[in-house]
Amino acid sequence: MTWSDTTSTGTPTARQTYFFLSYAHSVPLSASARPDTDFWVNRFFQDLAFAVRERARRAAELDVGFFDGLVDPGADLRRTLTDALSVTHVFVPLYSPKYFGNPWAVGERDSFRSRLVALPPGRAARHVLPVLWLPLPPWEDRPEADQALRLAQDPADRADYAENGLRALCKLSAYRRPYRTILAALAEQIVAVAESEPLAPSRAVPLTRSPGVESGDTPLVITLVTPHGAGWRPYPDQHALPVADYVAATAERLGLPTRVVDLAEAPARAAQSPTVVLVDASVGPGAVRAAVDDLPRWAVPLVIAADGARGDAIPETIAGSLQDARFPQVLPVREIAEFERCAPQLVIEARKLFLRHGPVAPPDGPAEPRPSLRPDGPSDVRRGKDHR
Repeated sequence: MTWSDTTSTGTPTARQTYFFLSYAHSVPLSASARPDTDFWVNRFFQDLAFAVRERARRAAELDVGFFDGLVDPGADLRRTLTDALSVTHVFVPLYSPKYFGNPWAVGERDSFRSRLVALPPGRAARHVLPVLWLPLPPWEDRPEADQALRLAQDPADRADYAENGLRALCKLSAYRRPYRTILAALAEQIVAVAESEPLAPSRAVPLTRSPGVESGDTPLVITLVTPHGAGWRPYPDQHALPVADYVAATAERLGLPTRVVDLAEAPARAAQSPTVVLVDASVGPGAVRAAVDDLPRWAVPLVIAADGARGDAIPETIAGSLQDARFPQVLPVREIAEFERCAPQLVIEARKLFLRHGPVAPPDGPAEPRPSLRPDGPSDVRRGKDHR
C-alpha cells in the first residue's frame, strides 16, 4: 500500500480506508521498548479492523483501517499520516487525559477536520466517531466525552465504559461482553457512514512541526555536531527523514514540543530546555569535545557511526570523552535498528535530566507581588517587638 501517491493537483491516489485511528502516545515508540502500554491500542485496532471487515460491503474497493503502527519507522511520518488522513472516511480518536494536550494527536484531528469544512455541521460530525479510551478527570466537562459514551446503549455497559474507559474493557476478561458490544456498535457506525455518506479523497491540511496545540511542556532542543547540517541522513537508503527530524517526530508523538537548532544557537536554547545532541562520529573526538563545551550537563549526546565498521573504536572514544566531560553516557549506534531503539529513550532521558538538573528559577516576566495574608502598612510588625 502506498500512502504518499498524489496526482499533479495534490489529490491522493491511494486506496481509501473506512477509518483512521488516532491516539496520544504514552510510551517509547520503539517496538522493542518495554513496558509497551500502547500494546492495547494495537490490539484494539486489530479488533476494530476485524469487526469492520466482517460488516463491510465495499471491502473490494476500500482498505479497512489505518493507524500509525502500520508506518515503517523510516518513513516521512508527517507526509504519510497526512496522506492517510486525506483518503479516510471516518476519524476515530481515542480520547484520554493526554489526548487534548498532545500536539500530534490534536494535529491529526484538525488535519482530518479540514476536509469537512464544506459539509453541513450535522453531516461533518458523523465522520468523527470518538472513543473514551481512558476516563477524563471529573472536572473536565467535554462534549467529546459525551459523544464517545453514546457508543454504549445499555446503561450497565455505559457505566463500566464511563468509569474505566475502553482500554480497561479491552484488557480485562471480566469486561469482555461490554467490550464486544461497544466494539460492534462502533464498527457498525463506521461502515454505515463510510458506505452511505462517503467522503471523496481530498488533500487534508498537512501535519506541521508543532501541530494543533501547545502542550505546556518546555520544548526539547535538538542540535547536531556534523558538517552536514540539519539535513544529515546517515541512513539514506533506509530513512526518508534526517535523523534530527526523526527524533523530533518521536518527541512530538510523545507530546513534547521540539525545536531543531544550529549548534551555534544551542547553548542559549539548552540553558532553559532539555537537549539532545546528535554527534557525527566522523567529526573526531577533539572536535566534538570543543563543539559541546558550552552545553549544560543535562544535554544527552548520541554518537552515530552509520558508516563505521564494528572494529572502529573512534565512536567509543568519542562517547568516552563526552562521559569524561560529565555528559550522560549513551553508547554509540551504528545500525539503524540501534538508532530507532535509542530515539525514544533519548527524549525521555533528556527530559528527566533537565527536570533533575535544569534551572529552578521561573522565566523572566512581569514582576508581581507575592500574595500574603499579612496586613499592609504600619501595623505590619511582629508582636512583642519594638518597631524602630
